Amino acid sequence: MPPLNAVIAAAKEAAARDHVELIGFVKGWQGIIDRDFVNLSDIAIDPLIGGTILRSSRVNLQQVPDGAQVVIDNLKYLNVDGLIVIGGDDTLSNSFCLKDFPQALISKTIDNDVGRIDTDEEKITPEDITNYFTLGYPTAAQKIASFVSLSQGLRTTAYSHGRLMVVESMGMHAGWLALSSGMGHPDFIVVPEYPLDYDTFKGIVCERYKDQKHLIIVAAEGARWKDGSSLSADQSEKDGFGHPRFKGAAEALAKRLKEDLKGEFDTRNVNGVNPSYLYRSGAPGELDVMWAKNLGREAVRMLCDGIEGAAFLTIQRKDIDFSISPYSLRNVGGIEELHRFVDERFYDPDQYSITENGKEYLAAMINELPDYHGYGIRR
Repeated sequence: MPPLNAVIAAAKEAAARDHVELIGFVKGWQGIIDRDFVNLSDIAIDPLIGGTILRSSRVNLQQVPDGAQVVIDNLKYLNVDGLIVIGGDDTLSNSFCLKDFPQALISKTIDNDVGRIDTDEEKITPEDITNYFTLGYPTAAQKIASFVSLSQGLRTTAYSHGRLMVVESMGMHAGWLALSSGMGHPDFIVVPEYPLDYDTFKGIVCERYKDQKHLIIVAAEGARWKDGSSLSADQSEKDGFGHPRFKGAAEALAKRLKEDLKGEFDTRNVNGVNPSYLYRSGAPGELDVMWAKNLGREAVRMLCDGIEGAAFLTIQRKDIDFSISPYSLRNVGGIEELHRFVDERFYDPDQYSITENGKEYLAAMINELPDYHGYGIRR
């Protein structure tokens, strides 16, 4: 994940300035269970290198015998006064098992699905969004927009070679990353929140391809057919949180379109493309680095000042400015109350595309790339 090291590096500097010992648990929650840690003052951390120097794991404390108590006992044994927990919804869900222990939670996931939208109104203002974005999302969002664009990505080869390309995005249950591809102007976007009526979609795809002689579709890995089943998921490989292994949604959709449309046009150039881990690899973008550092410093400050229980450090936006605001876990019963999904204010399920509201939301984080309309010839 791009900005994790930036959080750790900033927290290390803040802790050193305040003469506080900061240790890092190797592989996160697994490191607490195993009492496996390092003194971060002994380690050089480059904030511009992606991933995490501490590595990661997928541990569900509710699946570990006496998991929460083991964690509390080990933290007391090691004289740990507070935790900085950085992760996505699964990682952060463990914090609800020990809500009374001082914790500063920082959301980190390219899925952008940790937060809330606190209004039912059609028009959303920035103030209506609790946690405007999760760390890592701006970097990944800009990447997928560029991957499908004319100026930087696949549109060039799709147009030149008459290809119909289905590009996969990450996103098991929430389609925020797929949605952000809209800033690079794909022809269609398929998200998990809206099951795909394949027969209708196939007809629209066929018509559009015949018109412009090339096509780009973005499909989230967790996209579903109309009957609720996944485009592609291995149910035999579930992780500790019960998630199946999603893989090959783009390939599955491309394969089906290739077979079903071969009577309409030459489908030899119908291809599935999966950038997969490229979205979450490499250096973090400028916005991610800035707010990762801000959050790391703020987490140390809050823990040094003393906080009661656990607080989620949200990124808030007012007008054009971002700020950090703590959100007590006592306000929510579980991580499911901080799950954020794409709705029709951001996505048009009839057109399979991003809305203007969706673009307005994303414009605060990433750049929209030039549209391809007006480029090329049609025959």
